[in-house]
Formats: sequence, C-alpha cells, structure tokens
Amino acid sequence: MRAINNIKFKGVFFRFLLVVLSVSMFPFVTSCSQVDLPAARNLTIPSPTMAAQRKDAVNEKPDSVIYLPLGSDVLVPKVSGGSALPSEYVGPFELRSETVAGALQLILADYELSMAFETDAAFERTVTVANLRGSLSKVVEKVCGLADLYCSYEDGLLVVKETQTFTVTVPPVGGATDILTSLATGLEAITGNAPITEAATRTIIYEATNRTAELARRYFQRVRASTALIVFEVYIWEVALNNGNSTGIDWEGIESFGKFATGVSVPGSVGADFNPISIGLPTTGDVSFGSNDVLQFISEFGAVKTISQPQITVLSGAQASLRAADTVNYVSSLTRSTEDGETTVSTETDSVDTGFTLTIASNWDNATVYGTIEINLEEFRGFQNFDADGTVLQLPQTTERELSTQVRMRPGDSLLIAGLVRENDEFDSSGVGFDSPFLPTSRTAGTSNTELVFLLKPRVIVYTSEQ
Repeated sequence: MRAINNIKFKGVFFRFLLVVLSVSMFPFVTSCSQVDLPAARNLTIPSPTMAAQRKDAVNEKPDSVIYLPLGSDVLVPKVSGGSALPSEYVGPFELRSETVAGALQLILADYELSMAFETDAAFERTVTVANLRGSLSKVVEKVCGLADLYCSYEDGLLVVKETQTFTVTVPPVGGATDILTSLATGLEAITGNAPITEAATRTIIYEATNRTAELARRYFQRVRASTALIVFEVYIWEVALNNGNSTGIDWEGIESFGKFATGVSVPGSVGADFNPISIGLPTTGDVSFGSNDVLQFISEFGAVKTISQPQITVLSGAQASLRAADTVNYVSSLTRSTEDGETTVSTETDSVDTGFTLTIASNWDNATVYGTIEINLEEFRGFQNFDADGTVLQLPQTTERELSTQVRMRPGDSLLIAGLVRENDEFDSSGVGFDSPFLPTSRTAGTSNTELVFLLKPRVIVYTSEQ
C-alpha cells in the first residue's frame, strides 16, 4: 500500500508539472504574434557644467575713477542745417582792415563756393590779422569770430549772418526747472541775449555768434564734466569699548598700524569735539586703507558690531540720504470728559525714533571729490513717569547728536569719522519687594561705553562720448 500511494503521488506531481509548464509557455506562444512597439530612443544628457560666476556691476569695480563711453553725450549744443567745409590746409593770409566779405572772398578764391550775406555788417566790419593759416573751416570760423558774426556752410552755400540759433536738451534729473534757470542765466552772461527755456521739453534755445558759440560750447563742456556719478561705500560700526579704552579709540595708534604709515595725528582727547580723518592720501607707496584693515584695528579696542554697510550713489551736485531707525510708540496725552454721568477717555499717541540719518551732498571737480556730510543720531533712553492729575503717563527720554562737516578727498581714499562716544550707566538692586525692593540687600552698578565709527570711500563714474 505504501508503494501504491507513492506512485499516485508521483502521478499527481507529474500532472501538476505539466500544467505549470503549459502556463509558463503561454507568453512564448503569444509572443510569436506581430505587435507594434515604439522604436528605441537615445537620450542626450549634457555634461555637468559649473554655474557662471556673477559679474561685477559698474559700481563694484575696484577702479577709483571709471570712464564709461556713451553713444551720444548730454548738454551738447545742436544747430540745424549745418555741414563742414572742406578739410584742406590754407594760408598763410595777412589781412589789414579788410572787410569780412573781402576776407572771405580772398580765402575762398581757389574754391568754387557760393556765398550769401544776410546782414550788411559783413561789408562794414573789418578784421586785421597776420599769418592766418590752418584748415579751411578753422580759418573761416576765425575770421567770422573776429568780426563777431556767424558763418554757416549749408548745402554748398556759405552764409554770413548775425547770429545762429542753437538748441540744448537738458537731461531729466531732479530739479530740472532749477537747472534750466541756472543754465539760462549762464548763457545770457555769455551771449548777451536771454535764451528761451521750455520746461515741458527741457530745452534751451539761444542765439550766438561764432565767438560766443565757442564760449557757450566750452561752458557746456564744463557742465558735462561735472555730471559724474559718485558711489560712496559706507561702513558703520559700533565698538563696545573695553575697560582699558573707555574714553574712546586711540586713533593715533593707526599711524603705525601694520604696514601702513598714515601720519594721522588727532590733537586732544577723543570726545565730542572730533574731526574727520582722511586715510589713504599719506600712506606709504601705493597702499591705501580698506574696510578690513580699519575693522581689524578697531577690534583691538572692543567688540565690534556692524550697524550698516550700504552703497550710497549720488549724482554730482545732488545729495542722498540714508536713515536707519527703530520707532517706539507711546501715549502722549490722555483726556477725560464726563457727560450725563458717563465718562469718556480719549488718548493721543506719538512716536520717538532711535537710529541715525546720514546725508551726503557731493561734487566731482578736477579729479577731486568735495562733499558735505551730515550725521544725526537719535537715541531713546527710556520712559519717565509723569503724574498728570492722578494719571501716570510715560514720557520718553531721548538724546540727539548732530555732525555737519565738509570734506575734500581723492577718489579711492577712505574718510574716517569717529569720536562719537556714548556712555550708559546701569544700576541694579535686589531685595524684599514686588515691583521694586523696599529693603535692598545688594546693589550693583556698571558703565558701558560705545563708539560709532563711520568709514566712507568714494568712487567716481564719469560718462563720456565715444569720441
């Protein structure tokens, strides 16, 4: 019986194996039928590349003075219908009491140029000049300038007239009306005639002769030279002075700091009467102070905290202001009114600021930066209780310090303003009591001194024409 059972078991296993094989062969059988499959694709994966480094902006370049060419400059006098004479060398000529018409006919005798006269002054005014030579346009311009007339070459015709009309467009800067008035006053002093100003289009229209037109051109060239952009790198630090330097930072020590030799000498003690120090001009070699050098120096006198380090950009002749302050609100007044047995209470609030305001007015002239710097410091010391008819109000206690100074420095030098020392007294007591101890068991007192340090470093961006 055991052998028979074994044979039956094998038979069952064999049938089960056949079923499994038939099921497993089903995919191979069905795979013989035609099926449309998508073609293979090759993915193109680019090789990893490093991100491009951020390019420095114009005001972040290390150069002290940066010249940027423009396609067309501003404040350039323009005249309509004029063209240039042939650029040939002529002369020398010697003219003795010759009329303008006769002098021009002599100079242009070898050229087939037509002449027209819009004024009889060309036949009345005379010129006397010896050894006159140069390019044809310059010689004609010189003759007309000596006679205080204007010569214009228009479409092959040389026209002699009393004056020529010029137009100048003023750029849209702040206070354009004031600039128009100032430029009109300057042109009137040069040409002798009051120009016409159009505030809507910011245009100045004036008339000039050859002589006064050249003076006006130089005047506008001088004005264009002062339309530079001045970028001030400003660093503001607060130094928590340690016990050995409670009176302030010893700035005379910066004279022999590291590899520098500034020759800085600050007379007297450092306190309320402080002066700005210009660093960079008297250094040895081509070395000038940087922000890291000053930061390393002031770190020897206490813990340094950076208050702000902005970049203030100001157009030459204008001013910019930076303000950083915290506002504290308080109840300034309280009013009670009783009507029909009902009491109404009304309050008014006010605010006080803690911070500083930095105002810089600067000009660029002859490779020198001139500036007027104003610093206003406001500090909230705390509230003081005030009894107003049974009502206790808290009035703020504040301090305010101001500085106004004028400086002159080279671009790239560092201007250091320091000496703003502040002293805080702290009292503490402990003992029996709730809000305040009425039986103090211990008392402690402490004093902390801090000094504010301003470091300003100007750079200049000058816009020029492509020519």
